[in-house]
Amino acid sequence: MYFSLEVKKRREDFYNMEEELETLKREILDPKTRMIVIKGVRRTGKSSLMRVALNELKTPHIFIDLRLSGPLTPEAIYEYFSMELSKFLEDGLLRRMLSRVRGVEISGLKLEFTEKRMDVLGRILDELGKWAEGRQVVMALDEAQELRILRGFDKILAHIYDYVGGIKIMLAGSEIGLLDKLLGISNPKAPLFGRPFSEINLKKLNWEKAVEFLKMGFEQVNIKVSEDEIQNAVSKLDGIIGWLTFYGHLRAKGDPYALEKAVENGSKMVAEEFNQFLSVRQIARKRYIEVVKTLIKPSTWSEVKRSLRGFANVNDKQVSNYLKELTYYGFVEKRDDLYSISDPLLIEAIRRGYIR
Repeated sequence: MYFSLEVKKRREDFYNMEEELETLKREILDPKTRMIVIKGVRRTGKSSLMRVALNELKTPHIFIDLRLSGPLTPEAIYEYFSMELSKFLEDGLLRRMLSRVRGVEISGLKLEFTEKRMDVLGRILDELGKWAEGRQVVMALDEAQELRILRGFDKILAHIYDYVGGIKIMLAGSEIGLLDKLLGISNPKAPLFGRPFSEINLKKLNWEKAVEFLKMGFEQVNIKVSEDEIQNAVSKLDGIIGWLTFYGHLRAKGDPYALEKAVENGSKMVAEEFNQFLSVRQIARKRYIEVVKTLIKPSTWSEVKRSLRGFANVNDKQVSNYLKELTYYGFVEKRDDLYSISDPLLIEAIRRGYIR
């Protein structure tokens, strides 16, 4: 069902990504591809794309969603790896191989890190790669830019890329600038600098596809919704399939206020994400808020600079840095000379006063 809220795992529940899905499957199967990178703003279907491809190919894999629950910590990342690696312990050979690694403990079909260190995780992945030689395991990391809190993990990725042929790397991220930092784009000192990778970019649905998605979704649940309501929903939610799905889910349950609830709840969710971004930028907080208020209407760099005239001592470099950070974290996108807010519900959150 298109309007189910969980990450999709079946092609029939997954709308309008046939080309991207077939490309991803082809790259997973291609032995020459060492790393796949999936980019797209929040809620455009990256997680579902990865899940559907892996499910159809039945490829052994580690899948870690780095925004699974609450604030991410290094301890949580080790716990995620522990859970995913434990899935492989039914294989006696691999269990024996992993049990030789100091810093882990295996009890039955559960692996735990007794020493949460990069070298221990690196050795575990080395052993997994040796076991997978000739068959392949995919290490899929969703919202991979979050790995920046795990110092040294980019070196592990580079080591796997260069020497661990049994593991293929798949990274997805919505904070494009931070993901590019992890990949070492334009930074010769970064561990992953210069490694070729296959890139898949997910876009928001255009108007026609967004309308079609809602119509087909309502057909699946045998609900008739007026053309005017569908058009209104697309005008408010744009082509972000995550928000369209949320609205469709509520409407399918018979809620006559589904669109308003989707906008209200979604706006609060986006506001929370943006406030987390601001929480470590308290000195410049009001300036960032002024920038996004300006970008409710797509604006040039010069227009953003003018909007900050009420603040003392804002120079050109700072203006560029504010826009760069907002773009890095996926809140803003740039097309030609115009900057704009990437998620319509961030605009709504600003208008409703959820961001102050």
